[in-house]
Amino acid sequence: MRAADLRRPLGRAELETLRQFLAATPRAMRLPQAHGFLTAIASAPTTLPPSAWQPRILGEPEFQSIEQARSVMGLVMRLYNHIVTELSEGSTLGPPNPEDDEAISLWCAGYLEATRMDEAWWNDEYGTALLFPFIVLAGEADLVGEEDDRGNIIEDPTPQLARCRETRAATVLKVNHYWTAWRRRNLAPVARQAPKIGRNEPCPCGSGRKFKKCCALKVN
Repeated sequence: MRAADLRRPLGRAELETLRQFLAATPRAMRLPQAHGFLTAIASAPTTLPPSAWQPRILGEPEFQSIEQARSVMGLVMRLYNHIVTELSEGSTLGPPNPEDDEAISLWCAGYLEATRMDEAWWNDEYGTALLFPFIVLAGEADLVGEEDDRGNIIEDPTPQLARCRETRAATVLKVNHYWTAWRRRNLAPVARQAPKIGRNEPCPCGSGRKFKKCCALKVN
């Protein structure tokens, strides 16, 4: 598949094809879950190759032909590339059917599964704290009996769930912005503190010999 084709967003029929394939494949993610998973993969502090995350999405597929395998993997890569583009443009991201509560829950579950592939994410206190809306919407946190932001014991979590749904899209962009800045700060090449010494230049120690015949021999 050409690079230009991999950047082309999926059409409605292609999304349906991918949805049906995933639904029929043992241990594969459902489409909303895969979408959330890829969103977190695209935002994560550590860049993982497709070979590390595609099997999580595809489960245990039995492809009917090499052509089908290429087609399905191509659809997954195009969905990923579209998500990367949407994140970079600050677009709202969510499941293909964002009004469906089950789809939102699956989307958030997929998002969290991707975060757990990256130790850097969960070793960062702020990065972990940003995941709260996803944890709640995925059903991984029971708010009943906990205190709300006013110190009241929560008996009916409906208002908190609604707030998490309302803030989910903005949190996705906040998380992406945070980890983008983190990567630039932590993965940028280290600047040289001094100009590089040519091997045939006089050694800066003052011996009068060429650098390659003097202190360069002491460098491990």
